[in-house]
Amino acid sequence: MRLKMLDALRAFVTSAPALVMFAVLCSCDVPVDRGVFNLMGVPADQLVTVRIAPHLAVSKVDHYQVYWTRPDNDYSQTVKMSPGIHIFEIGFDDGTTWTMQPVSVVAKFVTGNAYKISQSIHGASIAIQITTKKGDVEESALFNMNSLSENDGPLAVYVKSVFNPTLANPEGKILLSNDDADIVFEHDLVYRWTDKNTGKTTEGRYAIEMDFTLGGRIYFLEADINALSSEAFLGGNFRQDAQIIAMPIQCDGETVTYGYSKPEGMVGREDFFAITDLTPVVEIEEIEEIDEVDEVDEVVEIAE
Repeated sequence: MRLKMLDALRAFVTSAPALVMFAVLCSCDVPVDRGVFNLMGVPADQLVTVRIAPHLAVSKVDHYQVYWTRPDNDYSQTVKMSPGIHIFEIGFDDGTTWTMQPVSVVAKFVTGNAYKISQSIHGASIAIQITTKKGDVEESALFNMNSLSENDGPLAVYVKSVFNPTLANPEGKILLSNDDADIVFEHDLVYRWTDKNTGKTTEGRYAIEMDFTLGGRIYFLEADINALSSEAFLGGNFRQDAQIIAMPIQCDGETVTYGYSKPEGMVGREDFFAITDLTPVVEIEEIEEIDEVDEVDEVVEIAE
């Protein structure tokens, strides 16, 4: 009996390392579930699944702080997201190499597809890829917002003409103007709406519904911008709380026509605005001679 017990113990000890290794390997393959990112309230059956590769940390999505990272950074992550256009800020850190600052990328998600966020390192730079698989082929889902045109619909032109100039530029400022009102859009989702008939100006934060298939809406929430950050605004109930909800019915880049679904007194009304870019022009001294450089994709330096 004692020999049988010893044989059993030896068998367990011999096999235990393999079992432990197997368990470790399996745990590494299980992604961290980040739940659902769905600020626009899209139905659950229309959400897309996004998998984030290990060593990538997503700090912001559509200006909203998300903290999709882990201290050990060795696990992939997964999240359900609404379709449409999303703006990501992503960093990389594998313990020996890391980004000096987040990489900003834009992707367009379509219901029915699954997406993967990964990276490739080229010397002293890193590039972020966002792809979806079509059969055996990986297709890029990265989106160039500057390529939007009238063929993409009025919302696309509106985003390019009104939203993009204030997105990354802290000095960006766009004016919509007609005989009755001036609406100024600034960086960090700030707007100022002046009623020319009363002289009253209200300010707050705004959000754009970036799913072109839904036609798009602009939500205006009057608020103290010093007390309500853009992150808190996007994380709140702005869709329900917004005092004004507008839709760009027509937009050619120089003019836009708003329709409204809120408040009740503005429903059915259409307002025509001229679009003017008020962003300050930075004068650059003329340089007599520069070295020729090759054209490269947008990359971020990394430290080693």
